[in-house]
Amino acid sequence: MRIIHSCIAALFLLAGCGRERLIVVAPEVAPQATFFAADETTLLPGPLLDLQNQGRSYLLWLQPDSLLHFFRTEAGLVPKAAPYGGWESEDVWGVGPLRGGFMGYYLSGLSLMYRTTGDRELLQRLEYTLSELEACQQAGGDGYVLAIDNGRELFRRVASGEIRTDNPTVNGSWAPLYLIDKMLRGFAVAYVEAGERRALRLMTGLADWFGYGVLDKLTDEQIQKLLVCEHGSINESFLHVYALTGEPRYLAWAGRLNDRSMWVPLSENRDILNGWHANTQIPKFIGFERYFAYTGDERFDRAAWNFWEIVTQHHSWAIGGNSTGEHFFPASRFEEKLMEQGGPETCNSVNMMRLTECLFARKPSARLAEYYERVLLNHILAAYDPCKGMCCYFTPMRPGHYRVYGSKDRSFWCCNQSGLETPAKLGRMIFAKRDGDLLVNLFVPARVDWRERQIILTQYASLPESSEVTLVLESGRDRDFRLLVRDPGWSSETRLQLNGEPIRSERDSAGYWVIRAPWRGVDTLTIDFTPDVRAELLPGSDRYLALLYGPYVLAGRMGTDSLPASFWCGIDNGAHRVIPVPEQACIPWTAETVASHVVKTGKNPLTFGFDDEAYRGLRLEPFYRIHFERYAVYWPVVRRE
Repeated sequence: MRIIHSCIAALFLLAGCGRERLIVVAPEVAPQATFFAADETTLLPGPLLDLQNQGRSYLLWLQPDSLLHFFRTEAGLVPKAAPYGGWESEDVWGVGPLRGGFMGYYLSGLSLMYRTTGDRELLQRLEYTLSELEACQQAGGDGYVLAIDNGRELFRRVASGEIRTDNPTVNGSWAPLYLIDKMLRGFAVAYVEAGERRALRLMTGLADWFGYGVLDKLTDEQIQKLLVCEHGSINESFLHVYALTGEPRYLAWAGRLNDRSMWVPLSENRDILNGWHANTQIPKFIGFERYFAYTGDERFDRAAWNFWEIVTQHHSWAIGGNSTGEHFFPASRFEEKLMEQGGPETCNSVNMMRLTECLFARKPSARLAEYYERVLLNHILAAYDPCKGMCCYFTPMRPGHYRVYGSKDRSFWCCNQSGLETPAKLGRMIFAKRDGDLLVNLFVPARVDWRERQIILTQYASLPESSEVTLVLESGRDRDFRLLVRDPGWSSETRLQLNGEPIRSERDSAGYWVIRAPWRGVDTLTIDFTPDVRAELLPGSDRYLALLYGPYVLAGRMGTDSLPASFWCGIDNGAHRVIPVPEQACIPWTAETVASHVVKTGKNPLTFGFDDEAYRGLRLEPFYRIHFERYAVYWPVVRRE
C-alpha cells in the first residue's frame, strides 16, 4: 500500500497540520496539481480578507452549548444551553427541524479558520465541542453521535427494511443521511486541519455504527432507495474515513453509497438534470470524482466531468450560480425563471466550487479556474452582507429585486451551514503547484509561502480599479521551477514585464503563460490586463443580457422602493416584496451594441453608467458591492429585427 503526506486542500489527499503527520492511503490515480495548505496562503487587504474576518467573528460569536443541545438530549444528557432557532429547532415545511445540521460545518469551520488564522480561541472552541460530542458518543456506547429526534429508532427501522423515501425525507425524518455526511466531514476536517485525534475516534465510531448497523443489513437496491433522499456527499465522507484509516470496509461502503440514478446517465453524457433538486445532486459528483481517484473506475470520472460541463454550460447564470428555487430547468425556461424570486442557491455554488477544485486537481486548466473565479467573485462574495457577514439563501436574478440574509441566531439554513465554512477557504484556489511549478489561478491580493521550496510569492492586485497586477517572487536556493500564470479570457490584450523589461511568454495547452526566467532571488512580474465591458446573453434568450467588466458582473443600483424593515431573516428565506421590473432596467439597445454605450463614471471605486441622457443617474458597479437595495443583473434589451 503506497502512502503519502499532503493536505486536505489537495482534495484527493489528506494529511497533517504540523502538530503531527498523518499517514494516509494514496489514491490510485494521483492528482496532477495540489493546493497549498490553509496556513500557507495568506489573504492581503481586500474584499476576501474582509469576508474572512467576518467569518471568524461569527464562529467566535456562536455558542457551542446551544449547538450541542439536541446532541445531549439524544444521548440522555442534560443540555447546557437552549437551542438556536430556525432550522435547528423549528418546524420547517412540516418535516420538523434539521436538528444538528449546523454542527458538522461548525467543526470544519472552526478547524479551517484556525488553520488559516492561527487563532487559538477557535481551537479552544473546537476542543470543547469535540469533548462534548465524545461524551455524547460514550453515553450511547455504540458510536452514534447525531441530534436527530429518536434517530436510533429511525435507523433501526431502516435497517429492518422499512424504507419510505422522498426528497427531503426518510421515513418522515428530514435528510438523516445528509446529517451523517456533515458530521463525518466535520470530524475529518478537525482531524486533518487541527490535528484533533479525538475527531478521528468520533468519525470512525459514527462511520462504523452506520456501516455495520445499517448498510451491511441492506441490499444494494435498498441502499439505492435510501439515496433518493438528499444525502450530501456521503460517498465522499466514507472515502475520507478510508483515506485516514486504510481500512478497506470504508471504501466498500463508499462504493455502495454511489447513487446510480446520477452516475450512470452522466457517465454516458446524458443531461437528465431538468426537474431535479440541484444541491441534492451536486455533492454526489464530488464523491464520484473521489471514488474514481481511489478505484480508477473511469465511469465515475466521466460522470463528474460531464456533469460539470452540463451545469456550467446549460444551467448557470452570469454570476456562476445555477438553478432557481433549488431545481434545475432547461435553457428554454431561463426567461421564465428570471422573473421568479428564488434565484440560484448559495449552497449550489459552494459545492460547484468544491467539484471544480476536484477536477482542477485531476487536470488543471485555465477554464476551470476561470469558472471558479466567476463564482467566487460574483456569487459567493455577493452572498454575504457587509455589515454582519451573514449569508443569503437565494440570490434573485429578477431585475429590480434584492437579497435577504440569514440572522445570527434565527435561521440556520443550509446556506448558512456551508456559509459558516466558506470564509476560511477563500484562499484555496488562488495558487497551486504542479510538477514542481507554481500556478497563479486568481488575481486577488494574497501571498503564498511554499515552505518546502523556500519560495514566497506575493500578489498585489486591486481589480477592477486597476488593471495591473504585480507578483513579487522571492526564491531561495532552489530556483529550478516555472511560474505559470493564468491567461484570463476576459482580457483582450495582456502585457508582461519581468523586472521592468517586457517579455514574451509561451502559453501552454492548459491556458497558462509559462515563465522560465533564471530567478535571481527577488523578481517582480508586472501583468497589465486590458479588460473590456462585454455583454453576455441569458441562456436560451435574445432579450436579456448581463454586463461584465473583467472578471466582475456589473449590476445597476435600482433604489430602495418597498424594501423590508430588516434584511436579516429567521426561518423564512423567501419573503420578498416584488415590484414590477423598473423602467430604468429596460435599455433601448440591441445585445450587439449595448456594451458600446457603457462608460466609466468614477475611478475609486470604479463605477460605470450608460452614455444616454435618459440613464444619466443609473450607476453600474460590480454586483458584490450592492447590498440593502434593489439591483439589476440582467437587462431587457431591444431584439434585433
